[in-house]
This record gives sequence, C-alpha cells and structure tokens, in this order.
Amino acid sequence: MTLPKGRVRAEIFRAARPDLRFRLLVVFSCVIATLGLVGDSTAVVIGAMLVAPLLGPIMALALALLGGARREPLAPMWSLAEGTLTAIVVSYLLTELLRASPFAVLETVPGEIQARTRPNPLDLGIALAGGAVGAYGLVRLRAADALPGVAIATALMPPLCTVGIGLSLGDRGIWGGALLLFVTNLSAIISAAAFVFLLSGVRHRTPTNPGPRLLISLLPVLVVGVTLAALTGRAVQEAREEDQIAAAVREAVLNLFPHGNVERVTRSSGDDGSVRVRVEAQVDREATVGDAETIQAYVAQRTGKRIQLVLVTTPVLVLDPLNPPPPDVRLLTPTPTVTPTPTATAAATHTPTPTRTASPTRGAAETGTPGSGTAGGGGAAGGGEPAAGND
Repeated sequence: MTLPKGRVRAEIFRAARPDLRFRLLVVFSCVIATLGLVGDSTAVVIGAMLVAPLLGPIMALALALLGGARREPLAPMWSLAEGTLTAIVVSYLLTELLRASPFAVLETVPGEIQARTRPNPLDLGIALAGGAVGAYGLVRLRAADALPGVAIATALMPPLCTVGIGLSLGDRGIWGGALLLFVTNLSAIISAAAFVFLLSGVRHRTPTNPGPRLLISLLPVLVVGVTLAALTGRAVQEAREEDQIAAAVREAVLNLFPHGNVERVTRSSGDDGSVRVRVEAQVDREATVGDAETIQAYVAQRTGKRIQLVLVTTPVLVLDPLNPPPPDVRLLTPTPTVTPTPTATAAATHTPTPTRTASPTRGAAETGTPGSGTAGGGGAAGGGEPAAGND
C-alpha cells in the first residue's frame, strides 16, 4: 500500500518532533543500552536499538535536503541534537554510578563496547543500505515491517552510550572510536535516505533543485569513507605486526623452555615510540633476567622494531608419563599441625616472709634441797664409809 506523498511527508516530520514521548524513549533506550553494554549482553543492546527513536529525526533531515520550507529542518535538527546529548550525558552518569557501586563492573572492557570502538568500511556500507531500506519502508507502507531491522542494523543508540562510557573511563580510544561510528551511521543514513526519497517522488511541491544539497550531503560520507579506509588499513597492519610478534615470542620461549607454553601475547604502543609486548607464559623452571633479554632481542631482530618486553611466567611441573614415580614414593605428605606453645608469664609476686623472734629458753637451774650436803657442809662427797668410833 502506497501512502499519498503529502501524507508521507507529514508523518515523517511529525515523528521528528522533540515531544515528551521522544524524550522518554531516548532516556529509556539509553539506560537499556548502557546496562547492556556494561553487562556485555547482546540481547539487551538489540532491545535498546528497537526502542531508540533517533531514526525519526534523521529521516526528516534526509527529506529536508530535497527542499521545502526554511524552518522544516529546524525541528529534526533540534531533536537529533537533544537526543544525542541526552544519551551521552545519561550514559556517562549511569556509568559513574555503576563504578561507584560495590558491584565489580568495567574491570575489563566488555566485548560489546570494544565492538563499537573500531569502525570500518563495512559499517559504512551497512549504514548506507540501512538508510535506503528505512526510507523505502516509510514510503511504502507494506515495507514498514523492515523498520525494526533497520534500527538494529544502523545501531544509533549503542555508539552514543559507548561515548558516555568512554568519557567516564577517561579512555580516548573508546569514546573517539564510538563517536566516529555514530558519525558514520548518521551521514550514511541521511545521504541514502535522501536519494531514495528523491527517486520515490517524496519531495516538497516547491520546484527547487536538490542537486547541490545532495552533493553537500555526500561530502561527509566521502570524508568518513576515506577516514575509515585509512583506519582499516592501519588496523590490518597492526594485526599483521601482532601476529609476527606472537610467532617470534613463541619461538623464543620454546627454545628457552622446551616444555613451556605461551598463553597470551598483547601488543601496545610505548610512550617513546617503541612497541610494548606483554608475554604471559607457563615455564618448567624459574625464568631469569637473561631469559627475558634473549626473548626481547629475538623479537626485536625478527620484527625490526624496538621492543619493550614484559615477561610474566608461571612455573609448572611437567611429569613424564613414560617414567612415572616409584610406588613407594609418598606423594602427599601430611603437614604437621602447629600447636601454639603456651607462653610462661613470670609474675614476680613478692610474699612477705615472717620474721623470726628470739624467744628466751629456760636452762637447767641447780637447786638445793634440805638435808642434802652442800659444797660447804660436813658431808663427804663421793659416798665414803663413816669413820668408826673408839671402844
């Protein structure tokens, strides 16, 4: 079913007004997209794309490029600017709140966020196709069922929320790449939708020449396309360099540690123009400084670049399955339980000692009895016989 051209124009500009419905949908879709990006949930992010109302102002701007009243572009431009700023601010504040909460969020950058920080020419092609299909769906009522798919394909709200998250993290690579993705989608959708509207005859009755405006709308697409091509070429070169570095690292580690295993090799740019390489490996002996210097020199020789190496090793024990330990070897030795030794606390308690008092002892006293001889008496000591008297 085809709607009248005048009614199509009216419906498109009516959907681009910044009313209460538009503002509520922007806020709610931004909250859903931010939580989905932080939680690394693809389903939640897709739900936010379906709720986001930003496709309406963009289609109105594309239609305004074909000519008409001078004030017609003002309402969709204001809606788009207001929705864009609102999404960035809401996502920034929500991310700050989540980071201040006791929940462990954004310790590492989720994959849903990383996927929106490196746009490429494929994203430009998707946005061009999405804008054309969306404009055709608005002109042909039967094709309106394709609009949810267009909202998902063009992905307008998640890049804006990624910008707010990147600003909260202070990572220029995140918010810069996401902002470039949004600009790519915006310029491509406007240009493609304008051409579809022109071919469908949906334009203002005032006889104006839309050619110059369409050419002007193509300039951002060309600039973005060249930028994305350059960034893609650079990304491909970095990927090849990273593969070359990883291969050199694995060769050097296996030469030094025959039973070792390289778990991860990450590459980043150093501050002095060198290449920073972080190597995480499992080794069968303790690594030395000489081992790290050997790996660094080997990688630098293979790549021809100045290498700044960070070597993180984890010691592992490798047992030969053909030479198992003897049966009498005790593999598990119980660890003796250490019992706490009581500490003797010498308390110096001074008890008073009783003092000895000298008590007088009664000695043997010589006492005289009556009738017994004394030393001055007339009796004879020694018990001699009495002298006999004369007859």
